[in-house]
Order: sequence, then structure tokens, then C-alpha cells
Amino acid sequence: MYVLLIEPPKPFWELMGKHVSPPLGLAYLASMVEREGYKVEILDCNAENIDWGSLTSEVEKRKPDVVGVSAITPFFYTALKTAEVVKKVDREIKTVLGGSHATFMGREILKKHSEIDLIVKGEGELIFSKLIKALEKGTSLSNVKGLIFRLNGKIYETPDPSLLLNLDELPMPAYHLLPMKKYFFPVLGKFSVVLSSRGCPFSCFFCSEWKFWHRKWRKRDPSKVVDEIELLTQKYGRESIWFGDDCFNVDKQHMEKICSEIEERGLDVNWYYQGRADFVVKYRDLLPKMRRAGNLMVQIGVEAATDNELSVLRKNLKIETVKKAVKLLKQNNIICQGLMIIGTWGDKYETIMEKVNFMKKLGVDFPIYTVLTPFPGSDLFDEAKNKNLIEVTDYSKYDMAHALMPTKYLTRKQVMRLYSLCYEETYLNLHFLLEGLFSRNEWKRRIWRHMLKYMFKRYVHFLQIFPVF
Repeated sequence: MYVLLIEPPKPFWELMGKHVSPPLGLAYLASMVEREGYKVEILDCNAENIDWGSLTSEVEKRKPDVVGVSAITPFFYTALKTAEVVKKVDREIKTVLGGSHATFMGREILKKHSEIDLIVKGEGELIFSKLIKALEKGTSLSNVKGLIFRLNGKIYETPDPSLLLNLDELPMPAYHLLPMKKYFFPVLGKFSVVLSSRGCPFSCFFCSEWKFWHRKWRKRDPSKVVDEIELLTQKYGRESIWFGDDCFNVDKQHMEKICSEIEERGLDVNWYYQGRADFVVKYRDLLPKMRRAGNLMVQIGVEAATDNELSVLRKNLKIETVKKAVKLLKQNNIICQGLMIIGTWGDKYETIMEKVNFMKKLGVDFPIYTVLTPFPGSDLFDEAKNKNLIEVTDYSKYDMAHALMPTKYLTRKQVMRLYSLCYEETYLNLHFLLEGLFSRNEWKRRIWRHMLKYMFKRYVHFLQIFPVF
């Protein structure tokens, strides 16, 4: 049984610039399949510059028995196209789709798309390896928990596994199957992604991730986390680590031990994470140690400019706490990236501009504006669908950069124009532009140069659509 895991050709999100990120989920799947004794390879099309035409020849050459692909919502169509390519090569190859979108939309996918044979729900490593074993032996798929599959024209769904994985029992991601030297990110340079935990103990209204992980937060042994960082820096020459955790800073002891391990091993690495503002404040005494251990940036969800809207979004957070968090990060020379949501139901021109002004007053080093997006699996999706608010069903637009719904006061087109205005008002503001470009913090200067290039590209694109002459 030969398994081929494919990271398909994907378009770049303009804001992030051209980058190539390692498919960590596929690397974990590969390590589990490999441990079971099966031949497995990862084909990363973006890293290897493989386009759709070349992908066909790669599949023909490799002749896999099973092809696996994973997708979040905006990349569902690329995953689907991958399965189409595979089936054109050989209808007998089993195509397996996993990831958050497949988990929540699995039955609909199998009903509409015959090129997908099986869906792996939720945490896939153990489920996928058991699936491969069942396919090889020809045993009933009904005995494998966590599957949705088609049999004799009918769709069947098996129960979810009763227990989530012990993360410390997972093998190291199969980095040896990836072209590690080809991964890079603007500003971060030679980087990789590491997970120190999975899940989130909170239940934000707009988020589907906490449902995917059953609203449980599980951590890995800090020594194993740093073993992975050491491997990535020493063997693969990675300079920066992005912790891909949904919420990295839940547990103080966990963070402290990771920092201690990095310092004790003398690892020279910069790292970044996404976390909550209230935990930044709660564990403020740990910030100097985190900075010494290489923490350069923290991404926090600001999301709103009023306590009332934070409550509606179920953030379980107060504006005053956000202000304290940003101040503390600045005091410790840690870059603060703040995420702000626009396009909520009550938004109008005035409230969106209030959000922009709030971000300016807050002093966030790196403001990012996102458009409220009803991801399948989120409570927002269910409510918006029930109220017929969703006007766009093209999943490729579910990237937090396209308006999919109107607000009470604005059309989708108006939301999109205001989305652009948010960036213009922030990054073309002379005061903040000079402050960013001439900051004492070298990394902040790098970010603002990147954002200035992004704004220039947006302006050129605007002129192409609406020429002055």
C-alpha cells in the first residue's frame, strides 16, 4: 500500500505576500502512516513549483494506491481539483479528504463530488492510519471510527473516536519527506511551524476551531516541543518558528518550560505565537523570560472596539484588558499584531472607522483587519445560514478578506470598500508610517516595509480597475 499526500498548488493571500509554508498536518499524517510500516510520500506542489499540468504527470509516475489531501474552507476547491486530477489518472486510486472543512461539510461533499471517496473527520492521524490498514486488508470501513464514506450509492458515517489523541504519543512530523530548505515567509525568513498544543478552551461565536477540537486544550511535553525546534534549527537551518497553536498562552507553566528549554539548550531562534490578551496580562511576569528566549511577536485577537461587541462575539474579554496587554507587550519590546473584525451585523461606516481609530489609539504595532467570515462549523455560520444572510457560496472567498454577508446598514460592496479603507487609513497615515519605518525595533521596521509594498500593490491594482485617465 503506497500513500501519497498532496499539498496542492495554492494561490497566495496578497496581504501575506509570496510565501511557502510547510504542510505540518500532512507531515504528522505521514509520520503515523510510516510508523505503521507503509510507504508514504508528501508532494508539496507550491514548494516544488508543480502546477496542475505537472501534478498529473507526478501522479502518473508515482502510481499511488491512496491519495490524501487536507483543506481549510478557502482551499476546498484546490483539494477538490487535486482529487479530480487523481481520478483522471486512475479511477481506482482512493481519494481521502481531511481538515476542518471536510469535517463539518463531509456529507454534502460526498453527495456532490464523486471524485472524493472518503472523509476523515477531526483529528486525523490515528483515523487515517487505521483507514489505510482497513483498505489494505479489505476489511469493513464501518469498523474505523471517524469516517464518512460512500458505499453502493449510499453515504455512511461512523462515530467519532471516544478519546482524543495523547499528543506526546505522536511521532515527530515527517520533515525528512519535505523540501525543508524551500520554506520561507516575508519578514520571518527561513521559518517553520510547530504545534505545542491543540485546541482552545474558549467558544468564540465566529470560530469553528474550538468545535473541531471539541473545546479542549491539550499540550505537548515542552521538552518534546523544543526537541522539534532544535531539529528544525540545527538540521534544517530554520531561523524562525511560528507556533501554529490556536491559543499558545493558555498555560503559564507550559510556556515557562518551553522558554527554559530554549535557553538551556542555547538555541538562537525567533518565535511568534497567537494567543489571548487576557493571558498576556495574567502571565505578565513571564514576558521578560519569553522575550529573552526569542519571542519577537504576539498575535492577539482584539476583534472589536467596544465591550458590547466583544460580548456579542463571545470573546469573554474586556477592552481594558486588551489595552493592558498591548502596553505590556510594548514594555517588553515584543511586537504586537492585533486582529480586528469588520462587517459584523451592527457595523456601519461610523463604527468601522471607530475600530480603525481604536487600533491607532491602542498602539498595535501591526494592525490586521479581517472581514467577518461564516466558516462552516461555527455558530456564526449556522445563524447566518438560518437567517439567509450568506450571499456568497464560493468557498474560495472564505478567506477573511472578502465580504460574504451584508450588515444591517451596509451592502457587501460597501463593506469591501471600507475594508480597503481600514488599511489605507492605518498604513498610509503619515504619523504611523514614519513611526513604523523608523522604529528602533528592526523587526517592526521590516513589517512596515512589507506593508508599504502591499499597499503600493493594492493602489496599482485599484488604478488598473479605475484608471485616472
